[in-house]
Amino acid sequence: IAVFQQFGQQIERLRLEMYKRLADVRALPEVDELRAELVDRYGEPPEAVEVLLEVARLRVRVRDAGMTEVTSAGPNIRFAPLKLPDSAQMRLARVYPRSQYKVAAEVALVPRPKTAPIGGQALRDRELLEWTRTVIDTLVPAEAPANA
Repeated sequence: IAVFQQFGQQIERLRLEMYKRLADVRALPEVDELRAELVDRYGEPPEAVEVLLEVARLRVRVRDAGMTEVTSAGPNIRFAPLKLPDSAQMRLARVYPRSQYKVAAEVALVPRPKTAPIGGQALRDRELLEWTRTVIDTLVPAEAPANA
């Protein structure tokens, strides 16, 4: 029994170490390196781990876009601070109908997407993370690499 307890403690320590490393990620290549390490150690990760990796990717993109907050706010997803030029405000209204942009507060409220316009369920998990990254990419295009 002591061997099983020791093994369980080691697994818990490794799991916490991976969570910490994911939280410390600052660039997309770091997420890819961490995923490769996980695959090397444990094989293909389960869906829950893939979602955690997507969260890390989204956190990097949010930071790169200059935002500190992407949260659920009722039926909307709130992006802040987000300073949008007039052209990006028009793009927001065109691509995401019923969105609101509050200039003074530098906040965009985008209706949370659903699986269908009428009677659909709100997107969740990986689909919601991917949609959120698409919204950010639409409003704040990523900078081209310096050597491009």
